[in-house]
Amino acid sequence: MREVDVGALLEGRKLNRFHALTLGLCVLILFVDGLDFSASNVGAPAIMRAFDVDRSTVSYVISSGYFGIFVGSVLFGYLGDRYGRRFGAILGVLAYSIPGLFTPFVTSLEELAVLRFLTGLGMGGVVPNVIALLTETAPRKYRATFVMIAYVGYSMGNAAIGQVAAWFIPEFGWSIVFVVAGASGLVLCAVIALALPESISYLIVTKPDAPELRRLIGRLAPGEKLDDVRFVLNRPASEKQFSLKLLFTDHRRIATPLLWLAYFSEFLTYMTFAGLFSVILEDAGLQPTEASQTFSYAYVGAMIAILALARPVDAFGPKAALVSVSVAIAALVYLGTPGLSVSAITVVAIIALASSSATHQSLNGIVGGFYPTIIRGNGVGYASGWGRIAAMIGPLIASLLFAANLSLQQFLVCLAAPYLVVACTLVALERLQKRMREEGESARIAVTPRPLEST
Repeated sequence: MREVDVGALLEGRKLNRFHALTLGLCVLILFVDGLDFSASNVGAPAIMRAFDVDRSTVSYVISSGYFGIFVGSVLFGYLGDRYGRRFGAILGVLAYSIPGLFTPFVTSLEELAVLRFLTGLGMGGVVPNVIALLTETAPRKYRATFVMIAYVGYSMGNAAIGQVAAWFIPEFGWSIVFVVAGASGLVLCAVIALALPESISYLIVTKPDAPELRRLIGRLAPGEKLDDVRFVLNRPASEKQFSLKLLFTDHRRIATPLLWLAYFSEFLTYMTFAGLFSVILEDAGLQPTEASQTFSYAYVGAMIAILALARPVDAFGPKAALVSVSVAIAALVYLGTPGLSVSAITVVAIIALASSSATHQSLNGIVGGFYPTIIRGNGVGYASGWGRIAAMIGPLIASLLFAANLSLQQFLVCLAAPYLVVACTLVALERLQKRMREEGESARIAVTPRPLEST
């Protein structure tokens, strides 16, 4: 019986229908995730008016959702490593869908905050599982591209819910955005339960004798001889058993702290800006409907920015995101300039959010590559968990800044400052990734599995 290295098979395979199916379903998962995440953002001004509260109070509701996302990213990262990427993704979609259907019955902000926490569990939960699944499915040279393309779905969801808010909140009230997101998620849950494939790398590590593994490899490599074949995944012996210590072993003793710092700093700016985007635009001078429309257009811009950055991140590494970081800083600072016209506010806001989104998704694109299969869900989950901590803190800091009566530009300068830390960590991660690549080539296991033979 001959051995075939599944890792080599996955990394060198040409793109086919199996890749397209996995990527397409992950796009849909993140599309609905985007609907749910931004429901509270675009609904914030209407919620403020409905409950007669100020910006600092509604920030509490947004922050409770971020706390749920933090818990979900860590919890579901563990579940994904323990029970599979598919299980974690399906459970996450179910978790972020059901609470939205109960929002029409909310009678207080406290009740809404509880529902947003529960929704956040699922929103945070799908992230490590989708990133791990795509990283383990894509050929090596497309890993960041796959993740970033999937996050175009997230931006599509953000854009779509902006249109829902603009067209339907005036007639149906603020809760309509949550109901639309929840109902969409339940439909999607049924679809992925039927069609989403499990990670082949995950199966070979945890269930090498599972019949499902051979079926999936048959779909990945159609027309190939699979008789008398034993599938293996060649990797260092230290990576063959699960342990959180692996997060800080070898190159990861540097990579993990850098990723945590990058996620914390980036989320501190991006999540706070995205969460208060409509409020900031109304402060800048836009009308509520104009703010909702701009929110939607900004995420269309985000799709373009993410797609433009995806291949450079795969080709040049983390340093490619320095371009989007620089543009985001400049646009955020300029957005607060007094006396801008409605058109200028709209254009600058679109650039600011689009470039911030591209930076955000570039981190998601690179993080999985720093961890082996056995801890990838945990690695991504803990890194994004630090980001979620920042996302919880961000609205609270924003409330203090609002209370200090800063000008809009002063507020936005403070908001953009953490991006300077992000820029530094991207440079450091780029150097580390280069060193990892050089060491990996020199220390590659001297095993050359026989290729699969076509029938």
